[in-house]
Amino acid sequence: MDINVEELIKLLPEGYQQACYETKAIERKRTVQTPEELLVMCLYYIYGASLLETSQLAKMNGTGKMSDVAFMKRFAKSSRWFQWITKNIKPGDMCHYQKPGILQEYNVTAIDASDVYTKGAVKQAWHLHYALDLFSLNCQQYKITDEKTGETLKNFEIRKKDLIIADRAYATITGMEYCLENGGDFILRIRNKAFNLYNAEREQVFLTDWLKTLDGGASCAMFYYRDSQKNYKNVRICALPKTEEEIKKEEKRLKKKESKKQIKISDDTKFSHRYMFVATSLPETFTAEDILSIYRLRWQVEMVFKRYKSILGAGSVPVKTKEATEAWINGKMMLALLIEKFIGSVDFSPSGKSRKKQEHMERNQTGISVNFYSGHSKN
Repeated sequence: MDINVEELIKLLPEGYQQACYETKAIERKRTVQTPEELLVMCLYYIYGASLLETSQLAKMNGTGKMSDVAFMKRFAKSSRWFQWITKNIKPGDMCHYQKPGILQEYNVTAIDASDVYTKGAVKQAWHLHYALDLFSLNCQQYKITDEKTGETLKNFEIRKKDLIIADRAYATITGMEYCLENGGDFILRIRNKAFNLYNAEREQVFLTDWLKTLDGGASCAMFYYRDSQKNYKNVRICALPKTEEEIKKEEKRLKKKESKKQIKISDDTKFSHRYMFVATSLPETFTAEDILSIYRLRWQVEMVFKRYKSILGAGSVPVKTKEATEAWINGKMMLALLIEKFIGSVDFSPSGKSRKKQEHMERNQTGISVNFYSGHSKN
């Protein structure tokens, strides 16, 4: 499928031109006269063109001669403009899955983060924090930080009736409290001994002791933890034994980790890896099977990162300065969201039948194959 730059520009949110000037992406109309001219060059560069190729594109489009240095200054100043665009892009119908009745009142969101590195002898890491609607596959929020900012639910805005699904890195008392205080609920995979657990008598208990009492199948139990004010709060833990194949794979991974890091993993921790277990704030109307099935939906956010990195090349940044790096990552996100919106707006079926479109979208949910070219010209 070919995507013309002009077709992407048509999908930009209303007010993008004014925002270009307000964010100072364009301050003085010298070489670049319009927001569209700047955006064409930026999109071309973001998608993988060299600085030389980008300069040639500017010349071909009648923008005028622009040096590498001049373009990079323009590009770096466009970061806030890219952010404005991504924030105001209305989600497209890229792919919509039927939401189970039990989740109708919830906005089900998977949260994760991925590393992005600058090229060169000295690599600098950046974190892309991302929130994905699991039933429309649309980006809800994203945030770019330096490597010092860890994975935490506090990186995101959480609203009432948000159901947050995330992996072990986010399962902290601080994160759970933040989610609950903002009216959200959570399903978080937890580590063994991620935080202290207590029974109804306020006696400390250990997760593995409970796991050893399970006789197969999905199970749930109510525990308690102490919040920042030392108050006891309840939390449900749901667990499911892994298959023999999964257990063997996990044992091999842990053995390799011990060898590589020259450490000894406790038998208690090794035993906990024989189970998949999560913490949740959802009411008991959700069974253990429900909770664990919902958590499995989280893999979709990993496919988004795979798509961005492998197809859009968002895993390695070709620029060196902080300002240009932020512009490049924000630009990648803008391009990705525009492409997803474009795909959602296309009727792939010649007859226009929704069934054929849905089948095509399902085949494309784990990847986007795009031949990106510029059809923008002043001729």
